[in-house]
Amino acid sequence: MTMLDQKIYKYLRGTATSKEEKEVQDWIVSSDQNAERFFEIKAKYVASTLGDTDVDLDASYHGIFNTNNPTSRNRGRIPGTILKSAAVLAILVGLGFIFRDVIIDSRTAPIIPGDAIILQLENGNIEVISEGGATKVVDTEGIVLGAQQGSQLIYKNNGTSKKELIYNTLTVPYGKRFDLLLSDGTEVTLNSGTSLKYPVQFLKTKNRQVFLDGEAFFNVAKDSVNPFIVNTNELNVRVLGTKFNLSSYPEDQFVNTTLIEGSVSVYNERDTFDSSNAFLLEPGFKAEWNKNNKQILVEEADIAMHTDWLNGKIILRHVPFKNIVKKLERHYNVDIVNNNPELNDELFTASFDVESIDQVFKTFNVTYEMEYKINDRQIIIN
Repeated sequence: MTMLDQKIYKYLRGTATSKEEKEVQDWIVSSDQNAERFFEIKAKYVASTLGDTDVDLDASYHGIFNTNNPTSRNRGRIPGTILKSAAVLAILVGLGFIFRDVIIDSRTAPIIPGDAIILQLENGNIEVISEGGATKVVDTEGIVLGAQQGSQLIYKNNGTSKKELIYNTLTVPYGKRFDLLLSDGTEVTLNSGTSLKYPVQFLKTKNRQVFLDGEAFFNVAKDSVNPFIVNTNELNVRVLGTKFNLSSYPEDQFVNTTLIEGSVSVYNERDTFDSSNAFLLEPGFKAEWNKNNKQILVEEADIAMHTDWLNGKIILRHVPFKNIVKKLERHYNVDIVNNNPELNDELFTASFDVESIDQVFKTFNVTYEMEYKINDRQIIIN
């Protein structure tokens, strides 16, 4: 089974991360052949869930076309695997009509730009958020759940009593930031290259939980009964009401939680929350989770360095160049190719806000002379 197939199966099971979900969706709509392949895999997956025994998905799919299959000559009780294979065929036949409809829709649907802000609804529909535009978020019953006001997407508690959580996912590309107001009044600012999965309306009987890939600043509305929990796949941050910054990009080695005011508890997402297994932060401190050794380090934080991205700034204080590359790529929406490994451990201290990427590299040249070329959005360091 290929890596792509594994992501598709995770997508179908509902266990894929928001990043993996987006990768699968982008792959599906990229070609007719990919869409057809997806429906084949989906059919096999659905069939594998029938009955009490598991079935080899690849074997069951190819088996329905194999007329020499010895089990087909068994005239006694029909084995469950054959029933499942028959189910696969039935699903594929049915999906033939669905497939044609999907292809028609995909051909007439607008192409989504790679630098667009994307809102994915619970039903899988994708909407492009135009900066400064106006978008309404509605559920399957036509009830308005939220609306865009300029650079902010606002959800309101409309008073309806939902029995189950319904999630939306907002994804912000490189080079952009966006604001989100959740239904409980919590304010979130998403940094570039960030995805946040959140309920359109929280339930009074459950904790307020969202899922973050990337970096965001949270101003959490106070609720002494229902804690607010940010899940980052490896680490949970639990609060009742406070302001903090959380950086959890998949490609970074560390997950950093920086507290501005109030208090937060940081703990391993595999653990059930308990004061004995959580680290309690005080304002002005940060908790650094090391993905390699699974350890948490709590220390005093340079608040500006972790939060000035909200003002469009990048602040570097004795930071190795290898740690700067991804930060620049996200902030300026560029691709940096470093062919000089000696540069990786060179330390830089600087602050940028209105500078172009060319001006940034000219500043680096003051500390470390380097040869580089800028071709559109690609920077090559020799």
